Parts: sequence; C-alpha cells; structure tokens
Amino acid sequence: MDQGDFESLVSQMEQLAREKPKPYRRRVFLLAALGYAYLIVVAVVLLGLTAAAIASVSKIGILGGKLTAVVGVLLIAVVRGLWVRLKPPSGEVITSADAPELFRLVNALRVRLKTASIHVVLITPAFSAGVAQVPRFGLFGWHRNYLILGLPFMKALTVEQFKSVLAHEMGHLCHGHTRASNWIYRMRIIWARLEAIFEYQQHWGSGLIRAFFKWYIPYFNAVSFPFARANEYQADAASVLVTSARKAAQALTAVHVIGIYLEHRYWPAMMAAAKEKQPVVPFAGFTAQAVTSVPEDELKTWVAAALTQVTSHDDTHPALADRLKAIGAPAEFAPPAPGEGAEKLLGSSRARFEKQFDAAWNKWAAPKEAKPYFQQAPSR
Repeated sequence: MDQGDFESLVSQMEQLAREKPKPYRRRVFLLAALGYAYLIVVAVVLLGLTAAAIASVSKIGILGGKLTAVVGVLLIAVVRGLWVRLKPPSGEVITSADAPELFRLVNALRVRLKTASIHVVLITPAFSAGVAQVPRFGLFGWHRNYLILGLPFMKALTVEQFKSVLAHEMGHLCHGHTRASNWIYRMRIIWARLEAIFEYQQHWGSGLIRAFFKWYIPYFNAVSFPFARANEYQADAASVLVTSARKAAQALTAVHVIGIYLEHRYWPAMMAAAKEKQPVVPFAGFTAQAVTSVPEDELKTWVAAALTQVTSHDDTHPALADRLKAIGAPAEFAPPAPGEGAEKLLGSSRARFEKQFDAAWNKWAAPKEAKPYFQQAPSR
C-alpha cells in the first residue's frame, strides 16, 4: 500500500467513523481478530498435517517419515516466525527507592485512571515521554509495560504540567471505558514493530506469515487510524481529569515551544561550544527558564507556528490547535520557576542522571560533527 492508497483508505474510514460509528468499530475489531485468527489457522493446519504425517509412518514407512520431517520442519519454521521478540526501550532504570516522589505520583495516577501496572520506569536523555508495551511471548502477548521519561522533558515542565502528560501516556493503558480503544491503539504500535522484524528476520518457512502481514499490517493501520486518533483525544481527556484544562494546555504548549528552542537554539549552541573545546554540561545546564531569554515577539512566532500546524495522516496525534480546542483551553507558555520543574521528583537521582548523560554526550560530540545526540521526539 503506497502513501496515496493509505491516505485514501484513512479518509474513507474517517467518514465511516463519523456517519456510522458502530459499524466502523465492528469492522476494526473484526479486522483485529482476523490477524490472530490467521495465525491460529496456520498453526492448527500445520499441527494437523504433522499429526497426519506421523500417523502415516506405520502405513507408508520411510515415505511417511520423510513427510513427517518436511512438515515438522515447516511447523518449526512458522513457530519461529511467530515467536518474535521485541527489544525493550532503552534508558536508565529508576526504582521507587531512587525516586519515591515520582513513583508515588505514578502509582496515584495508575489507581485514579485504572491503568495496567507499570513494570519498568526508564529515564532517557530525550525530550519526550511515553509508554511502551513489550510482549514477552511475541505475538502471543503477556506484556511488560515501560514508562519512558526524558530528563530534559521533566525539566521543561512543572509538576502539574508533567502530571498531565503522565496522565495522557498512562491513559493509553486504561482498563476503564476506553479499554477497547486502548487495545486497538497498542496493537497498531506492536504490529508496526513486528512488521519490521518480519522483514528483517526472514526465516525459511515463515513466508506464510510474512506474506499475510505484508498486506494485513498496512491495511489494519489505515482502517484503525481514526480509532487511534480518537484515542489520543481520550488520553488528553485523562490529562484534564487529573489536573485541569489549563495545565494540560500549558504542557502541550511547552512541548512545542521548548522543542523549537532546543532544536534551533540550545543544541546548536552546545555543539558550537563542544567544537571550541569548552566545558559543556548540556543536561545539567538546561533550564526551561532559559527560553524566556528569547525575545517575546519570537516566542509568539513560535507559538503561532505551532498553532498553524494542520492535523494530518502522518501521525495519530492531532495538531496542537485541535487538541487545545478539544480540551477547551488556549495556548499558554508557563515554564517552571527555578527548582520547580518536574525533575525534582527524581530527588537525589537527578544529579546522577545529569552527570551520566552529560558524560555520554561529551564523549559523542568531541571527535566529530554529526546529527544531534538529543533527538527530538514527536510532540505528545
């Protein structure tokens, strides 16, 4: 499916979701079931063939043994194709002993939103936050849930703003009335990651799996796109529920404004200093208050640029203007006061992560020029 076909199908599904929501939901869930039904049928058929081949040994002797070997090898190959392993997200593990305040907040949100348990919390050098599910048994599930928190992201927000972001991300794991839509949302992500693995790990005999998913995954992503887009709005509603529309709007605005500042001002300055062999501590030295040194007119331009972005099919996240309209609050840039950023939830562990990330960045930046170490993630 090329991009044009994908967008055309998404547009059709958006119209169907608006005009006939129940038939649309039924179609999405039936399509989701089809993926697993295919896997079950393939496995059952191969098991049946293997059993028949084994039974034939007593009747046709050596030929039956050869048939058993061929079918058995095919069955093993298909099982290997199904038993894919997704790599867990990277980052530095933090525990409740390291940051009790952070874990108290996460646990309070988990109870309030009735979400699945968070098994691992990771701190990263990225300007982003998110949740990830890694199935222990590949396509068969039993997920391990990861909460990924970027240190600069935490430093850019107040605790309440950060709380609204956490509520959005953990909202994707809710067990309440949004459980069904959350499941579809997470399936899209897992299927997409598995698609890449199927293409890369082309085991002999797993062609039955790869051929099906080469068609199925892009088609499922297109059909379920409106479902996933609606889930983002539901996650934003969770942000408002646990904080307020204003705090959620402040967080959304900060992500865009500080993201622009980092990309166009902060990281180029860090790279220039590193080239001149000046001492650089980009993670310890970053403060959201530095953004206020940007001329007010330029800050307004950045906010206006973010508000003019149009919601597209490139990302399930709606554009900033649409998200603000949905929660009923205007854009507002309100960075934390000194010492009031959400990184204070890390307690004494903050300095450890800053030192570790600064050392890694300086080691990376010293010998060469390359793309920014600090990768900008899609805005939440």
